[in-house]
Amino acid sequence: MSTHDRGDTAASWPCTGSARLTLPAHVVACWAPGGSVVEHLDDDHCRLTLGAWSWAGIAGILATFDTELTDLHPPELVRACQRLAHRWATLADTGEGRGTGEDRDTGGS
Repeated sequence: MSTHDRGDTAASWPCTGSARLTLPAHVVACWAPGGSVVEHLDDDHCRLTLGAWSWAGIAGILATFDTELTDLHPPELVRACQRLAHRWATLADTGEGRGTGEDRDTGGS
């Protein structure tokens, strides 16, 4: 199967975007929001297409996959990712929110 669709009825969202993720399609399909489409590209990459109420919302959902993102569309999604990256970089520079120094938050304490 080259495309995983969760089978939910696709909603009409004000914002719809896509990105290439450095994760296998079967992994992304497990965690993608309902109505999303996950396209298999190769063993290590997939394309996720999803909708939300805002471009920042899509950017935030993409961030939850904690992986490399490329080939983002449309330009509004790219700009939303840039704004969030700037906000997060500012937060990191202030020293607030610094944790244990681990690269990934696994939900543990």
